[in-house]
Amino acid sequence: MLKITLIQTIMEITENTKDLITNCMIQRLSTKEALDYLKKNNVRISERTYRRYKSEILEMQNALEVYSWGHIQEEQIQKMETKRTVLRECWKLFQNTAKISEKLSILKSIEKISDELPEVVWRVNRYGYEIESRKKFRKRHNILNQEDEIELEKNGQDLCVE
Repeated sequence: MLKITLIQTIMEITENTKDLITNCMIQRLSTKEALDYLKKNNVRISERTYRRYKSEILEMQNALEVYSWGHIQEEQIQKMETKRTVLRECWKLFQNTAKISEKLSILKSIEKISDELPEVVWRVNRYGYEIESRKKFRKRHNILNQEDEIELEKNGQDLCVE
């Protein structure tokens, strides 16, 4: 429900306005500088509306980032489990096969899957490590993540020094 409301709200912002506000965020313009920039580009909005739009854009970016990280890791885990299942089934086929030519073919498949499995496991572990590493880096260097930026924007605090 929240995602649908958020998407509907974002849709209310014209594409041009959204792009211009995103440019302001990328350039890290102060609120005053951003409003001047928007005015020069024929977008007249109040400071409160600018902050609301900016907050909505940050919320959408954060939701997409969280979704993508979780989705990527989930896909890698599914891939790893699929490889393990296929490997187990290959061994069952190997045990139930009498012909040597079929056994040889199954062994080649087992070898190939066994060679690929460590890389898949490494990727799953790597994604998890990267997520944790980013969190620690942000904390160590006192860098705000998008959730912190959203909260500051909602409270009406500007992130840039004016």
